[in-house]
Amino acid sequence: MKNLLLLKIGGGVITDKTKRYGLLEDVLVRLAREIADGYEQLKNTDLIIGNGAGSFAHYSAHEYRTMEGFVDERSVIGAGWVRYDAVKLNQLVFEELLRVGVPAFSFSPSSLMTVKNNKVEHVCKETLVVAIKKGFVPLVYGDPMVDSIKGCTIFSTEKVFDEIVRVMANEYKKIKVVHISSETGVYDLKNALKGGVKPIIPLITKKNFEQIKSVVNGSRGVDVTGGMIHKVEECLKLAKQGVESWIVSGIIKGRVRDLLMGKKVVGTMIK
Repeated sequence: MKNLLLLKIGGGVITDKTKRYGLLEDVLVRLAREIADGYEQLKNTDLIIGNGAGSFAHYSAHEYRTMEGFVDERSVIGAGWVRYDAVKLNQLVFEELLRVGVPAFSFSPSSLMTVKNNKVEHVCKETLVVAIKKGFVPLVYGDPMVDSIKGCTIFSTEKVFDEIVRVMANEYKKIKVVHISSETGVYDLKNALKGGVKPIIPLITKKNFEQIKSVVNGSRGVDVTGGMIHKVEECLKLAKQGVESWIVSGIIKGRVRDLLMGKKVVGTMIK
């Protein structure tokens, strides 16, 4: 059996989350190139890529309260605008991956999943399985979802990854998740080193999470899906299924390439 790697390009890496539509094009271009270089070296491993919403959909999602469902007369049109913004950033990522030779194929999570009261009822697994077998690299993203009870909700890329792992676990020998972050890893904010340097927490498990939860760094800018704490919590859910997750820097040049090539890198492991 093959292995599966799910790679998330954090919205906070490729956008300035303090500025609406603040694409950091140079970072996106570099990361796409690093992913392409690493993809060429992957052995016996399938790849699924996801991207966060960054300063695109998080702003409109906050404005229309889309995660809460239908809350007022603007909710229906608002969910549409949130999806528009999510797709807008995804298309920029999609284009750059194709440009550097990654055979990406974008899939909308809202079209792959049916949702009832924030819970997934069905995932169209077959579509992803066939796409991978035919040589595509599925590209997903954080997406507003049609909810049969609430009207709408939002699934972060982490949540989308959770659902993909759940339905595809039996297809692979080993599954690993990597989060490309604007941070070097998960920082311990309360125990700064000399000079104010924030130490990185190298390992997070179910056993130590409650102890370190209060010192974990949050999210810079607008983030309706919970930022770093949410990311770690979703990774811990995956850990219950034997899935190892990593949070590494997308800002430090070459780090993503090194990780994909199997080299040891600085970051936070969650298992």
